[in-house]
Amino acid sequence: MFSYLIRFICYFVILTLIYNCSPRISRHGNIFSDDELNLLKTARLNKSEIIEILGQPSTKSTFSDNIWYYIFFIQKEKAYFQVRNSGNKVLKIKFNKKQNVETFDIIKNDTSVKINTVKVDTENSIFERGLVRELLDSFVRRMEEPD
Repeated sequence: MFSYLIRFICYFVILTLIYNCSPRISRHGNIFSDDELNLLKTARLNKSEIIEILGQPSTKSTFSDNIWYYIFFIQKEKAYFQVRNSGNKVLKIKFNKKQNVETFDIIKNDTSVKINTVKVDTENSIFERGLVRELLDSFVRRMEEPD
């Protein structure tokens, strides 16, 4: 009986470690499809129709109410390594004075500005909270994520 309990605990620990090592992919922002972009190209849409199709914009231009931005990005995290952005798209829609779509542009990774980062050591919470606690917290976060 005792050996079954030890075996069960070992299997549980191994499965938890394997599960936590799998990559986690998170999508954030307004996701827009090729069909929606084709509709933007072919139809003469106004602001309310854009909201019906794409939802509220992620942000509006500071200088004009006639420029909207829809921001979408994907983040990947492997086990306990740093979260990194693996892709992003920004849809910029410009409206004319009649509130109809005048132009739109898609800004992708390759046209974005490279920002220089500074290497600074930060605290590592694994040592403070313990490895087992970090494993269990990671497991709970994955279970709470919507699919």
